[in-house]
Amino acid sequence: MIDLNRFLAETTASGKIPSVSLATLRAGMRSTKCYFGVRGAHDLAAVDAATVFEAASLTKPLVAYIALQLSEEGLLDLQRPLFDICGEYVPGYSTSRRITVVHVLTHTSGLPNIVRETAPLRTYFNPGERFSYGSSAFAWLQRAMEAVSARPLETLARERIFEPLGMHRSSLEWQERFAVNHARGHEWEGQPVPKRRVQTAQASWSLVTTASDYISFIQHVLARRGLASATHDQWFLPRINTRQGDDAEDLIGHNPPDLNIAWGLGWGLEPFQGCFFHWGNSPGFLAFVLANRATQDAVVWFANSAQGLRLVHAVVPQTVPGEHPAIEWLRIGNL
Repeated sequence: MIDLNRFLAETTASGKIPSVSLATLRAGMRSTKCYFGVRGAHDLAAVDAATVFEAASLTKPLVAYIALQLSEEGLLDLQRPLFDICGEYVPGYSTSRRITVVHVLTHTSGLPNIVRETAPLRTYFNPGERFSYGSSAFAWLQRAMEAVSARPLETLARERIFEPLGMHRSSLEWQERFAVNHARGHEWEGQPVPKRRVQTAQASWSLVTTASDYISFIQHVLARRGLASATHDQWFLPRINTRQGDDAEDLIGHNPPDLNIAWGLGWGLEPFQGCFFHWGNSPGFLAFVLANRATQDAVVWFANSAQGLRLVHAVVPQTVPGEHPAIEWLRIGNL
């Protein structure tokens, strides 16, 4: 067993990862909060509890939670095509008109992860056919959620998550109050990344937050609060097995299913371990969250380095014990 605090202190001091913000739960109770390193090349002050990081795709579970609340309130039908709720999103591809909220949250929409020259916005397979991580579909889901609630996504998140849970250093949009204490991202060789200041919430990636704030959300989830019991169970029901692929995307479908990893409504699942997880990846930032629903142990960390996920091999055994096939599925290397 390594000394986790010492390991993180030495890792950040070495310059491999400028800073790490980490929080844990043990049996559902807050256990550890630790902050190591400096905010970045722009500011050599030490990271502390108030330093905000880019959470990237750790945004998606929050959006899923809000969508499930809207469903319980009769505003959002999870099985209704998004086209029927808020109109066209993928012109010229009629199969896209069958995409539902469930397809988006389970990454079975058939849309690409990131729209790019080699993967333009279109349906690559029939919705529901198989798993392929597809962040681009969340923009359509956001449009539907905003339409049925008559609220911008940032307002929905503030009213339903940030304010009730005391997540005062969290937002889906850049706040000027964060300017005095924020982390700056760094690439593999330590080059700083220009700071993004997102003006409009993005359902798949725009969350800025702290480890302390995000662990509050995880504590809320593990305590089964905010949703009816039946809805909560549906949230974590394994819907589809994942497939291996670059960034979990498998548009062509050449890769076989991974029987050890599934996806629920917004969470990655380790069905045989009873754990849920997600990772976040944006330029110069990486984040990870993993929790065990039975033991109520959990860990979340943010790192302002493209190497940030590589902390997993030292951090997870100390915080959420047991076998975790998600690590192999994500193909996370060592520092």
